[in-house]
Amino acid sequence: MTRFLERIGLGRPELRAWAMYDWANSAFQTTIIAAVFPIYFRRVAATGLAEADAMARFAWATTIAILVVAIVAPVLGAIADHSAVKKRLLGVFAGIGITACFAMFWITEGEWLFALVLFVIGNIGVAGSIVFYESLLPHIVAPKDLDRVSSAGYAIGYLGGGVLLAFNLLMIQRPQMFGLADAGIGTRLSFASVGIWWLVFSLPLFMKLPEPRTMARV
Repeated sequence: MTRFLERIGLGRPELRAWAMYDWANSAFQTTIIAAVFPIYFRRVAATGLAEADAMARFAWATTIAILVVAIVAPVLGAIADHSAVKKRLLGVFAGIGITACFAMFWITEGEWLFALVLFVIGNIGVAGSIVFYESLLPHIVAPKDLDRVSSAGYAIGYLGGGVLLAFNLLMIQRPQMFGLADAGIGTRLSFASVGIWWLVFSLPLFMKLPEPRTMARV
């Protein structure tokens, strides 16, 4: 195992702790952005809206999230490059996204506006946190290894996101296995599970990585 970790660039504990944040936040990408939330929005949160209207509003929410991220990302990037607050701001944006995931548990029939507000907030949280997450890497790895370590983190992220998505789909499709009344409760719990997953697997980064104080690279 040690040789394998060395080969993919994660031989040191701080590099593994860094990569675990990708494992943590990718659950948002898979369960909420890609697979579960869009269906729940259309079938439950948008109850009472024509399907065309529901899809249009969801598309607008997605566009707003993308625009907000596009506007603030350069500012956040500049802050990340010049201030010793990378971990602190990563924690702020992660906290915003995690809170949005927990709040999604309370989305029920017809609450399309509440659902879309949380969806936008969650997207901003995850995107903002990734800016500061990526800004930490040059402080813990040599320039020649940046691509290798970054690729390892990306791969681990989608593995982690896939694991939680598989669990959530099982919980939705077989709610009785988990002592749940129906798929609706299973779906809402899947949103909360993203928040739990994101929170728990973020801890290694905050525990093992020091806050960079200079622009120096290792």
